[in-house]
Amino acid sequence: MQLILAGLCWACDLPKPSGKVVLTLNGKIGVCNLDHEVQLDLSMVRELPVSEVSTTTPWERGRVTYQGVLLRDLLQYVKASGTMLEISALNDFHTELSVKDVQEFKVLLAYRRESVDLTVRDKGPFFVVFPFSDERKLETEERYSQSIWQVSHISVR
Repeated sequence: MQLILAGLCWACDLPKPSGKVVLTLNGKIGVCNLDHEVQLDLSMVRELPVSEVSTTTPWERGRVTYQGVLLRDLLQYVKASGTMLEISALNDFHTELSVKDVQEFKVLLAYRRESVDLTVRDKGPFFVVFPFSDERKLETEERYSQSIWQVSHISVR
């Protein structure tokens, strides 16, 4: 099924989640699986290409390896066409991140740290991780504030 709405094409042919929805994407996306958005359960996210970022952060001691999906791969999956992302957490905190930065840097939407699933009590279900150790120019307060955890929603604008 395909819908045309406000100049955007919504191909509603992605699989629907069978488990608890843990991530929702909407906005300027070219596909959907429910009501003009993409709802994903954890198993659906884990079916996307897995990447790792090993880095230091202000919140951990020493270098830590995170596993998850690169934001650029997630945006490709939903056929995103926008230039900005508004990323929201379970506690309604939100931040903005440019799609250009997501394409330039290896920005990870992590769901594991050191091969252990992230829990809501410990920055899960998803944590935006920048490769701070590989790209020292990312070690800024602005980037740290974009490293949002407990991510539950991404709106592409």
